[in-house]
Amino acid sequence: MKKAGSFFFTFVPVLLALGLQFAAMFFAVGVSSLIEFLWYSPSKNITFWEIYTDLSVLWSTLRFNAGLMILFSISCIAVFGLWYYGRYEGNFLPKPSAVFHPVSVLGLILLTPAAQYLTSYLISFISVLFPSWLKAYQKLMESAGLDEKIGITMFFYSVLLAPVSEELIFRGVTLRQAKKTLPFWAANIFQAVLFGAFHMNMIQGIYAFCLGLLLGYICEKSGSIYNSIFLHFLFNLFGTVLSGLLTIGTSALALAACFFVSLVLGILGIFLFRLGAEKNSAKRLS
Repeated sequence: MKKAGSFFFTFVPVLLALGLQFAAMFFAVGVSSLIEFLWYSPSKNITFWEIYTDLSVLWSTLRFNAGLMILFSISCIAVFGLWYYGRYEGNFLPKPSAVFHPVSVLGLILLTPAAQYLTSYLISFISVLFPSWLKAYQKLMESAGLDEKIGITMFFYSVLLAPVSEELIFRGVTLRQAKKTLPFWAANIFQAVLFGAFHMNMIQGIYAFCLGLLLGYICEKSGSIYNSIFLHFLFNLFGTVLSGLLTIGTSALALAACFFVSLVLGILGIFLFRLGAEKNSAKRLS
């Protein structure tokens, strides 16, 4: 009974994260409404409908949504950071040499383009089967300001804040809690499923699930959440900035070559990461 209760407790982090998301939304809407009502005093003869129209326009802007996501991420970092470091004995300020090994860092760097391009092939394959999913995904990215015209605030959120907050939620708290009742492979699948579902979009959810499996593996084998945060940071940075600067062509030969190179980089990246992680582990035990 106690084990079952511990398993169901693994759903609490993602539910709490959703609660923080709604709390951030209500807070931002409430503050913006208060400012709007104070700005348009009754003496200005502005109707309630005109104020509501102005607020509706504000709430649909990319700037407001970016600020909302930043507020949500900061609150997640605070809440789940305290949870992770308090309950699961996370090391808040470890020595960099104890966390990162040059060889494993090189492996993570090689893994980044491999993961990006392999997930893009996965998205392309899914889009052929379910074109409506692709349209919904593209519309979501555009409305969130995460397309090729990404602004500074959304860049700050997606590249810097999201990797930290999401890693604390899923690889920090959820994975650690799941491992109390499940073997690592099952716990890793479990947290990856929740990570995918958290994105609330089929295409994004599928590739987030695959990325979540990789991040969970990186976190477990390195013994530190900082490695998965680093890879998550590189993945988001490559996806938002660097991928647009690299063109591979659309011919069958170019696509096949890119797929092959991505596989080689992925395998080499995993090998180097494991090698560096094992060296660091041996150094900690000696």
